[in-house]
Amino acid sequence: MRTLAEFILRGRTQATMVAVIAAAIPLLFWLSAATVALVTLRKGAQTGAGLLLWAALPALGWWMVRQDPQVMIVLVMAWSMAAVLRSTVSWVYTLFGGVAVATVVSFLLPVLVPEVQEQLTQAFADAYRSISPDMVEQLGDRLDAVLGSLVAGAFAASHLLLTILSLMLARWWQSVLFNPGGFRQEFHELRMPPLYAVAALLVLLVGPMVHMGALGIAPIVLVPLMIAGFALVHGIVAKRGMGVQWLFAFYAVAIFMGPSTVFLLMVVAVVDSWLNFRGRISKQ
Repeated sequence: MRTLAEFILRGRTQATMVAVIAAAIPLLFWLSAATVALVTLRKGAQTGAGLLLWAALPALGWWMVRQDPQVMIVLVMAWSMAAVLRSTVSWVYTLFGGVAVATVVSFLLPVLVPEVQEQLTQAFADAYRSISPDMVEQLGDRLDAVLGSLVAGAFAASHLLLTILSLMLARWWQSVLFNPGGFRQEFHELRMPPLYAVAALLVLLVGPMVHMGALGIAPIVLVPLMIAGFALVHGIVAKRGMGVQWLFAFYAVAIFMGPSTVFLLMVVAVVDSWLNFRGRISKQ
């Protein structure tokens, strides 16, 4: 991977080659997003925007031919979040920016790709009718609206997560080449501020009572908390000098437990925003 990063930063032609080819190959667009993010982090938002325009050509092809906007969405989000990270050198502000862009995507999804929105909503509605018919009866005519918001939010949240992972890869590349250990330190110290935790809880618990559109925002605001939860685990393991085998054990349990582990991590991340577990360990 280091060799690939060096090749990307060797010149504009090499970066364009990787970004365009990766965007054109199915399931490899995350590499194109990481390439755009790396160039943006290293050479600035303007240079990254030029590379983004080239990578957007195959992305536009996927959108027009296959009705698949995800390549374009991830590329734009990766460039915008990388620009924020370069400017602020703060993962918290970068995640804030990602949440804002993903929220816009969730509201625009029915306009950008109405066929995709309708198909996903119908699939969820059919599954929901077989799982919980009583709840379907209670929702009545609101079922499609509720599921439509959830589908749009889940769609945007999944692409936000993929974008964050691509950006982390780009930041790791930059760290390996120019600042060894820098990304590791940034990730281990990532902690969401208490106000964000409160806002996320309000969106989850109070938002749906005020407006059903909050259901679409709920999955999006949870993504930074999930990332912060993983960062907390990595930070504690590093501060306690527990060794990499503990991380392997943690991810094995996370894979086995699935969503339960992710939910627990988000809860712990909310608590950590107030108590700062890593700070307490360093003081001890």
